[in-house]
Amino acid sequence: MPTYKLTPKDIYEADFDTKMRGFDKEQVDELLDDVIQDYETFQTEVLRLQEENEFLKKKIAELEMQVSKPNQANFDDTQRFEPNTFHIPTPTPKPKVEVRNPSNFELLKRINRLEQAVFGKNGLANEGE
Repeated sequence: MPTYKLTPKDIYEADFDTKMRGFDKEQVDELLDDVIQDYETFQTEVLRLQEENEFLKKKIAELEMQVSKPNQANFDDTQRFEPNTFHIPTPTPKPKVEVRNPSNFELLKRINRLEQAVFGKNGLANEGE
């Protein structure tokens, strides 16, 4: 931690010589009181940040150790699969589609209609030429 020239106590106990045309002592004291409060706040914040920095450095070191040993399983952090905790929804029944098996006669009628559409009523492919 860096050393400081002044502590809040030094600022509080500072005494200034007064001269004929000097500053108002009460105004100087009020200003120094504000400086002391800010100084203490800064010291507290610096200490907090240093502690946080140390904590984060340790955390980084721990994580680097874990990364360097990937084959070791950390069972404390592993989540267990509990089959009873998952609900598998039952599928809703789909409406049944009725499939018709056409008879041979219906198939022949269909083929006949297709041939007439392709070849014409006389069955000649080149009827229009």
